[in-house]
Amino acid sequence: MFKKFLNNLLGNEDEPQKQQEQTQSAFSQPAAPHTDQDDDDDDDTSPIQDHHQYQFDPQTQHGTHYSKAAFDAAANQHYEGLLADQDEAPSENEKRNLKREAITQLYLQWNGHNYDQLVQFEMANSLELTGYATQGFNQVKEEGNPLYEPIHGISLYDYAGIAHAMTQGIPEATILKAMGIEKAVWEEVNLLWPERMKEDASFGIMTKYGEYFAIAGEHPKLANLKPAAATATGGNANLEKLKTDRYFYEELCGARTAAYEYGLDGAQWILEHFGINLSDFQAVAMDWMTAQNQQFNSNEIHHYMDYQLQKQKEYAERFAKEQGGNIADDVEF
Repeated sequence: MFKKFLNNLLGNEDEPQKQQEQTQSAFSQPAAPHTDQDDDDDDDTSPIQDHHQYQFDPQTQHGTHYSKAAFDAAANQHYEGLLADQDEAPSENEKRNLKREAITQLYLQWNGHNYDQLVQFEMANSLELTGYATQGFNQVKEEGNPLYEPIHGISLYDYAGIAHAMTQGIPEATILKAMGIEKAVWEEVNLLWPERMKEDASFGIMTKYGEYFAIAGEHPKLANLKPAAATATGGNANLEKLKTDRYFYEELCGARTAAYEYGLDGAQWILEHFGINLSDFQAVAMDWMTAQNQQFNSNEIHHYMDYQLQKQKEYAERFAKEQGGNIADDVEF
């Protein structure tokens, strides 16, 4: 780089050496966890075997074999090295990218180059790293933030609970009576909470709303309200299966998508054939997404995506037959 060339030209030969020493110091890896198998695996040079038995803090996803303070200090040192290596003064956006690059490189170095774990770390710390909150990691702090203050006494949890109850077919008047608010108040609340979501550049309110929506059926004022009866028999059994059987969940996701592609109301089709209403389906989807984020595994994700696409194709063929075949089937070439 030009800066290195200039240092050499001016005789500042110690400057590159100093930067190199700083980089090496920043990447000095903390002692990896020792297992009984480590002594037997000394001859195995496979990077996959270099993960050891790392343990991670469930909240921060940092390795437990080092402190967050030590990691932050090393990452900052590496960041300063990257800054010093730039030919021109970087912009603020470039500085942010360099900071994230320093953190990413160091995290991989200190945690066995596990890229799935890196993704999980980035999601757990997305608010700090990117300014955006991620579902499932409880990053949002409501206390002291005016954006989370109740509107006319209706908190974000209340708002999610009301929306959840309405999607289940419970009459609006019944819901509002249970919440103790008038229709005019609700109409204003229903305008202002979405406006706050638009104001929140971090998407924290939307993320928290999704978390609340997933547990809205437990709302103390609304839990005892009766939803509309399921159209299909066995609705409760199917709902329980949807919560515990990932393949069943992916199948219905594929079926719903195929239904929309063939001009059907996918949500209504699921209700009529499996007795699962849109509210419950969305709540279960939130649970699966949260679990996937918290236990990120790229191989599993691709596996389930392929399964969903396979089921979507199968249901598309079924809907095509029910509608007399695809349009392309009638075209002669």
